[in-house]
Amino acid sequence: MSLPPAGRIDAFAAIERTALSIEGQLTPKEIRFLCLLAAFPTCAGEVLEIGSFKGRSTTVLAKAASLAGQGAVVAVDPLTSPAATDPSLGGQSSGWADFQANLERAGVRARVEFYRERSSALAARRPAARRIRLLWIDGDHTAAGAKADLAFFAPFLADGAIVALHDVLHNDGGPARVFAEDLLLSPGFGPAGLCGSIGWSQWFADPAGCVPYRRAKLRLYRRLQRFIPYVAFGGDIDGWAKLGYKLARARIPHGEVSPAAWRAKVRFHPLAA
Repeated sequence: MSLPPAGRIDAFAAIERTALSIEGQLTPKEIRFLCLLAAFPTCAGEVLEIGSFKGRSTTVLAKAASLAGQGAVVAVDPLTSPAATDPSLGGQSSGWADFQANLERAGVRARVEFYRERSSALAARRPAARRIRLLWIDGDHTAAGAKADLAFFAPFLADGAIVALHDVLHNDGGPARVFAEDLLLSPGFGPAGLCGSIGWSQWFADPAGCVPYRRAKLRLYRRLQRFIPYVAFGGDIDGWAKLGYKLARARIPHGEVSPAAWRAKVRFHPLAA
C-alpha cells in the first residue's frame, strides 16, 4: 500500500538507520536522496540497481520503493573480488554471504530480485516490456564500465525515468565522465543535479521536453569540466593536484536536496505511483 508523501518522507530516518548498519560507501545525505528517488516514482516501471556490494543501497532502494506500494527491486552484481574500482572484501573472493545476511537482517530479502552475474548478461535477456523507472548505477567505476552499464539498460528506460550514478565526485573518474558526457550533454535528459556524489538526471522519450533544462545542464557541465581532469584516469590524487581537486569539487553544487525542491524540479508521468 502506498503511503502519502509526508508519510514516505517521515520513514526515511528509519531507513537511514538500517542502511548505516550495513557496510558501504553511501553517506547519510546520499541515503536520504536515494530514498527520495525510490519512494517517489516519476513514471511507471521498476527500480534496477547495478552494483550491490554488501547491500546498503539495495536495502535503501527496497525499503523506499515499498513506501510507494511497489514490489521487488531488481539488483545485479557478480559479487566477486578483487575488482579494480570496487571496495575491498578483505581477502574474501565473494561478498555473497554478507550480502544475503544483510538483506535478511534488514527484512528486505523478499523484496529484492537479485541476479548474481554481470550487468551485460542480465541486459541481454531482459524482456523489452520490463521498463525501468529508476536506474541506479554503482558498478564498474571505469569510464568504459559506467558507460557500458548505461548503454545496456538505456533501451529499457520508461518515459520520465531517473538515471543516477554514484561516485561522480570521487577519484575513480568514470562516473564523472559518464554523467557529464552521456547525461548532461545528451539531448534526451532534462532535469539534473548532484547530491553528495550522486549525479542524476531525468530521461524523456521526446527530446523537446529537455530543451528548457539545457542552460542549467550546461552550467553544471562547465563546473564538472574543471573537476574531471583531476580524476579522468582514476588513481590517487596528491600534492598540489589534491588541492586543485578539492577546490574544483567544492565549486560543484552537491548539497542536501530537499524533497519539495526535487519534486518541483522533475516531471511526474500520469502513470507514476
